[in-house]
Amino acid sequence: MSNGIPWHQETTHPVSSLPRLDRHTYDVASGRAIPALTVLYAFWTFAGSGSLSVAGQAMSRPNGLDNDHPRKHRGNMEGLPLRLMSAHHSLVEIFPLFAAGACLAQVLAPGDQQILNLLGLHVLLKVFAFYPSYVVGFAPIRSLAHLLSVSAMVKVLWLLAKS
Repeated sequence: MSNGIPWHQETTHPVSSLPRLDRHTYDVASGRAIPALTVLYAFWTFAGSGSLSVAGQAMSRPNGLDNDHPRKHRGNMEGLPLRLMSAHHSLVEIFPLFAAGACLAQVLAPGDQQILNLLGLHVLLKVFAFYPSYVVGFAPIRSLAHLLSVSAMVKVLWLLAKS
């Protein structure tokens, strides 16, 4: 980089790319982090894991998914197809708790960093620890991730109730 700005100046100079990216990220995070987390979590819960659940149901039948009666054969599922479906159902079951907490947080405490961190922790644990460990059948991590993520949401609701 002899002809241009040295790399260390490019990363620290106020008008360079990295500080601008950092400021832009902070601007997004400061006002719209809760909606962004909600979109990520909702997309994964309903589109991502939902698609994998349907694929699991199709894998469990010799002729693929029975679109006329897609729930008829669920009692006969086992192994990976059952875990894909069960992991999806588990995310769907806990999503209303997150949605309630996120809505209340956006209205009552949109700038509270502790609440934002707890909401983010819940999403990270559910999407990146709980779901994969459920699918591969590793119960200790799944249970710990569930316990910690629900605890984070209870703490969010507690903090909102106190404020």
